[in-house]
Amino acid sequence: MAEQQDFAPDELEEVFSSLDATQVQMARDLLSEAGFECWVFDAEGSRMLGSTAAIVARLMVHRDRAKAAHQSLRDLGFGE
Repeated sequence: MAEQQDFAPDELEEVFSSLDATQVQMARDLLSEAGFECWVFDAEGSRMLGSTAAIVARLMVHRDRAKAAHQSLRDLGFGE
């Protein structure tokens, strides 16, 4: 049975990406603990190909929370 999604992909914005799916999962866990609803896209493809630059895992949040998510990630040491 397919999982029901509670978001529309066009309502999401990427706030972090990496070839290392583990880094993206860590960022997701930290944002989730901070109260953000977030999703990881393409993590399985990234793991399947290892460090090949073909598929980047992406961390997505609702567009209206993206600015706050970016700031939280910077405060936690992710990103620029």
